Amino acid sequence: MLIYAEYTARSPRTELLLGLTQLNFLRALITNMDVLHLSPAQMDDEALSPFNLVGPRYPEYQDSSLPSALQPTAIQSTISHHPWLDLLPIPKMRDHLILAGNSFDDVQLCHDLCGYRNSETGQTGMIVWKDPWDPAGWEVTETFLKTWGWAVRGSWDLFQSTNYWRMKRGEKPLFLLPPQAERLT
Repeated sequence: MLIYAEYTARSPRTELLLGLTQLNFLRALITNMDVLHLSPAQMDDEALSPFNLVGPRYPEYQDSSLPSALQPTAIQSTISHHPWLDLLPIPKMRDHLILAGNSFDDVQLCHDLCGYRNSETGQTGMIVWKDPWDPAGWEVTETFLKTWGWAVRGSWDLFQSTNYWRMKRGEKPLFLLPPQAERLT
C-alpha cells in the first residue's frame, strides 16, 4: 500500500527501490541455481562446485546445456570453489574471485553484491534488470566498484551493460569502452 501511495503521489522513496533491487538480486541468484540444477543443500557452507569435481559429470552439468554466460570457465573447472560463485553470469568476475581464493571476505562480498543497508550510501552492488543468466541485464554500481573493482576487471559485457542501463536513466557511463564493445547485444 505504501508503494502505491508513493507512486500515485509521484514521490518515489529510494529506500523502497533499494528493497526491490535487493529482492531482485536474490531472485536472480535463486533462478541461476535452478538453471544450473543446484539445490539449496548444494549451497551449504562447505559445499564445492560440481563443475570441478573429479570424475564424470552428470548430464545436467554438461556445458552445452547451460546459457553461455553460466558455462564453466577453465578456472572454474580446475580450481575448487564454492558453488555460489557459479551463479554469477560474469565469467571474468567468477575467475577473479576463484583465483583470489581466501584473500577476501566472502561474507562482505555477498553483503556488498546485494547492497545490504550496512553501507553508508545505502546503494546496491549489483542490479539485475533482465534474465538472471544474461550479463546484458546486470549493472554494477559505483559503490561496489570502490571496493571490488579488481573482481570485475576485464568484464566487458558487464561494463557495456552497466553503461547501457545508466544511459536509460539519463546517467553518465561508468566505463570507457573500446569501439568494438560499444553495442549492447
